[in-house]
Amino acid sequence: MAKFINGAIGTFSGKVGSIIGSSWRSIPYMRGLSKKRTKPFSEAQLAQQQRFGLMGEFLLPLKGLLEIGLANVDDSRATIFNRAMALNLPAVTGTYPDFAIDYAQVKFSKGALPPLRNATVTLDPDVVTVNWNPSVRRFTGHGDDEVYVLLHDHTQNLFYTSDTVELRSAGTVEIPLDEGMAGNEADIWVFAVGREGWVSATIHLGSHTLV
Repeated sequence: MAKFINGAIGTFSGKVGSIIGSSWRSIPYMRGLSKKRTKPFSEAQLAQQQRFGLMGEFLLPLKGLLEIGLANVDDSRATIFNRAMALNLPAVTGTYPDFAIDYAQVKFSKGALPPLRNATVTLDPDVVTVNWNPSVRRFTGHGDDEVYVLLHDHTQNLFYTSDTVELRSAGTVEIPLDEGMAGNEADIWVFAVGREGWVSATIHLGSHTLV
């Protein structure tokens, strides 16, 4: 049963005949009842569904990180996760049905904070070290900017990050790995978060074979 909120021509919630009234973040809306689909999906529709599914599965474990990296993105009309999906769909490459993710194009953050300078990766057994230039000057960030690193092991389909959030002034951070990961393929990314919520763009630190 529907509940009318502002009279016969006002907003309402619930089902009235074939119309459903609801709201999202205080924005009232109406929609029709879903109809059972009888027409088969076109190849273009199937391709779009596969693209969404591939990227959605990849990003789903990272909702917490995305809320940090995309904190400055407008979420008044869409959730942070949906914004992340839109931002990263261009990273899905190939032709249907052989899609793949171009990890160099993946973005977990967006903003105007200066990114880390001269970031590099060192591979050692059971640990990956990310180093960067810790010096700061005017317009190059602050020493107390927080650094977030992320490693995706494609073989295990698992994400790894540092045990603690290091600062830009540290110049280095370690990502501890599990035993038996030598030979696995992985990609690494890094971004920074500064004072008053300023965020840097994501830097892709390459694809690597773990040792």
